[in-house]
Amino acid sequence: MENSTQFTSFILAGYSDSGHLKYLYFILVTVLYVSIVFANTVLIVVICMERSLHEPMYLFLCSLFVNELYGSTALFPALMTHLVSDVHAVSTVYCYLQIFCMYTYASIEFSNLAVMSYDRYLAICYPLQYNVIMTPNRVCILICVIWLYTFVTITAVLSLTIRLQLCGNVIDKLYCDNYLVVKLACSTSDTTVNNIYGLCVIVLNVVVTLITIMSSYIKILTICLKSSINTRQKAFSTCIPHLASMLNFAFGCFLTLLQSRFDRPMRNVPTVLHTILSVYFLMCQPLFNPIVYGIRMAKIRQAFKNILPVVTVLYVSIVFANTVLIVVICMERSLHEPMYLFLCSLFVNELYGSTSLFPALMTNLVTDVHAVSTVYCYLQIFCMYTYISIEFSNLAVMSYDRYLAICYPLQYNVIMTPNRVCILVCVIWLYPFVTITTALSLTIRLQLCGNVIDKVYCDNYLVVKLACSTSDTTVNNIYGLCVIVLSVVVTLFTIMSSYIKILTICLKYSINARQKAFSTCIPHLASMLNFTFGCFLTLLQSRFDRPMRNVPTVLHTILSVYFLMCQPLFNPIMYGVRMAKIRQAFKNILPVGLYPKRLTKH
Repeated sequence: MENSTQFTSFILAGYSDSGHLKYLYFILVTVLYVSIVFANTVLIVVICMERSLHEPMYLFLCSLFVNELYGSTALFPALMTHLVSDVHAVSTVYCYLQIFCMYTYASIEFSNLAVMSYDRYLAICYPLQYNVIMTPNRVCILICVIWLYTFVTITAVLSLTIRLQLCGNVIDKLYCDNYLVVKLACSTSDTTVNNIYGLCVIVLNVVVTLITIMSSYIKILTICLKSSINTRQKAFSTCIPHLASMLNFAFGCFLTLLQSRFDRPMRNVPTVLHTILSVYFLMCQPLFNPIVYGIRMAKIRQAFKNILPVVTVLYVSIVFANTVLIVVICMERSLHEPMYLFLCSLFVNELYGSTSLFPALMTNLVTDVHAVSTVYCYLQIFCMYTYISIEFSNLAVMSYDRYLAICYPLQYNVIMTPNRVCILVCVIWLYPFVTITTALSLTIRLQLCGNVIDKVYCDNYLVVKLACSTSDTTVNNIYGLCVIVLSVVVTLFTIMSSYIKILTICLKYSINARQKAFSTCIPHLASMLNFTFGCFLTLLQSRFDRPMRNVPTVLHTILSVYFLMCQPLFNPIMYGVRMAKIRQAFKNILPVGLYPKRLTKH
């Protein structure tokens, strides 16, 4: 027997050194993960909010989409971390947790598809008894059984693996795999129970569910051949997505099983293809399901028609653009300077602000009832007002940073130390949180005599206007005016005075120095003017009704959300295009071959 060692970590040997390409892979995986999260979340929201979809089939679909989020989250965050890291080691605790999540995901997927096939069998073969059999309580019980049964069986599998004495800690995969961990056991006699129990779990969770699925669809096919053409088409339109999903997932799991258990058939497969095939079931299925069900199923398509496609595309673009720039600044050492750290804070704020609007906006677009709880309304007010205050404060600090860099270049590094930058970023975020918390507490104490807000989101001023007594709102109005002066007027004064001083200094410089100074200042000024314009429009709508009375409803709505829709996309585009160092960082992260080096004469 080999000597066993108490390992505290596992090494994932599936990763190879890909040089600069690792950043491209990171971006591609990030885009895929964002797409998976977005697509599944939207479908979950649509099913939850649209009453016509509160039927057994769509509730099982909702369970399936939740599982896609669960399974993809078990892989993607770890995968993204390892793609940009040189050390591919994970702790034993994390490794076992990942095994648990991935195996439960696979088991829930098969069980969910089996229950869905049985549901379609009852709906098509026994339409008159369907509502008697598939009651809401029974649907809830089936969903609970799908999840709980899997959690129990996989917990037992994992407990048998944890007890083993291991004589190695290298796993030849991108993620932790139970079978490969079991293979590391010092004694093969210790793994007998694991193998027997593992075989039983595969039979129950995979083979039995596949037999259930196939037998259900064979019976459905037999009934459909005897039915009219219209009935046949209707039955096929609901069954085809289930069958496609089952075949795709079974194919992905078969590839993974083939790689783990049988080495010979996969020896001649190229490394990149081998890697893609090993994660196919976790990368393809979570995106495949929402696309197939969204396109094929008429009721879901109908629900989607109520969603403004522009809003969906806009939110995805905002999340992607800001996330990419945050990653670029964090990963590229040449950008670890005060100006880019303040920019990173700005991009984080864009994600924070847009997320306070878009999910709620998209939810309200697909529902007939546009009501929100008081708790959610106050939370939205808090997020939106802190977003505005942080935006102005961040732009003010950035203008001061540019003033120091251009007007006092020799003292700049002495003044703008890393500690001072961290303090400024903390102040940018903490100060608005304190001031807006106070403003919100003054609003919450009010007695309201109405609950209708004439906007697409909750607005503090409009809530205060619903107060029963105007005398109660005096403190709110005075404090609100103080916050506006400190958070907006003072910051705008700081920004304008900084740039006036910069302009005065720049006029004395050479043309090259002037151009360099302007290239960094123009994006800040453009961002400030754009955001101020958006906030001015919102203020005009909330405080002054008369100027906006003749404005069309659609334009009125767009103008009210301009500052939350335009600014979060405007900033990453403006800074990404205008600032040379960010453009250069993108070139460093993208494959070297896309940017061939210029030939230099020696």
